[in-house]
Amino acid sequence: MPTKYVDVRGVPTYFYYVGKTTLPDVIPDFARGFPILMLHAAGSNGHSWHYQYDALGKAHSPIAPDLPGHGRSGGVEALHSIREYADFTVALMDALKLDRAVIAGRSMGGAIAMDIAIRYPQRVRALALLATAAKFNIPKERIEQWRAVTMGRAGQPFTNDGYSPKTIAEHREIIQEGWGEQIRTDPRTRWGDMVACSEVDLREDLAAIDRPTLVLAGADDQITTVADAEFLASRIKGARLEVVADAAHNLTTERPDAVNAALEKFLAGLK
Repeated sequence: MPTKYVDVRGVPTYFYYVGKTTLPDVIPDFARGFPILMLHAAGSNGHSWHYQYDALGKAHSPIAPDLPGHGRSGGVEALHSIREYADFTVALMDALKLDRAVIAGRSMGGAIAMDIAIRYPQRVRALALLATAAKFNIPKERIEQWRAVTMGRAGQPFTNDGYSPKTIAEHREIIQEGWGEQIRTDPRTRWGDMVACSEVDLREDLAAIDRPTLVLAGADDQITTVADAEFLASRIKGARLEVVADAAHNLTTERPDAVNAALEKFLAGLK
């Protein structure tokens, strides 16, 4: 899988893509099918989409960046708001010479995608919103728990939160993979992401989104619930909702077969 750095507002920004490798200062060719910008969840990184970009890369041009402070990109702290992440993502599109793209986002990435669609509609071909919400319900205790980690008062928690009962019972390796992704990003960034997510509220702006939209939810997701997904689908004109069985907040790794099939069908329907 090719990877590359591009400078975005002075931040060395690492991204995964599908296609031929290029010289350091040469932007890859994203002309195959639709360019698909894949935005990861809080405290995560672009590699978390590997099941999706491997599959979609056969017909399209997926790009999965590590946002600032995440994975291998520059910085050790999160940006201050979802709005700032959205502005940064548009600047990334400029750096990659993408006039517009299909934007897929999971959890925090979904909120970023929606904010872009609201404020930069001309840059969005379509939206795929996975395990996300217009307003997140993040317990204050969880935010404080990660604040304690950043201050050296507690170790990183490794939990089963975000996984379905079936995954917990039968696929421990998927959870271990998620823990591996977790430690690629500084805890200060994860805490900052949680604060940003706790403060965003896009509920009143959803009606402004006028791009084809797929909403995917894990049936067992207790972090961004099926009710959250139903709210998005009811407020975004023409949005289509699919609920993935035996999956929760990490549906992209729990049920990549179902997620990829839904995304491929959605993309095939775009004109």
